Amino acid sequence: MSARRWIWGVWILVLSCYVVPYGLLGQVHAWYGSFLFWCVVGVLVIVANIMITRSFPSTTQQSGTSQGDELAPDDEVSR
Repeated sequence: MSARRWIWGVWILVLSCYVVPYGLLGQVHAWYGSFLFWCVVGVLVIVANIMITRSFPSTTQQSGTSQGDELAPDDEVSR
């Protein structure tokens, strides 16, 4: 499944976080109905984010400093 479809899935989950508790569960006066739904959707969003970022390229560092670290000391300068 492509990242674009996962992103649309996240948007559907976010929309359902408003529609389901306030629409379908609006007559339920116990707090745990909406809370359980939001917990399950939260886990689903985390899984979707993992699936989206799975295709991101990994960057490996060859040296001990970060790529954008301009203040990293050189061996020649610190002597």
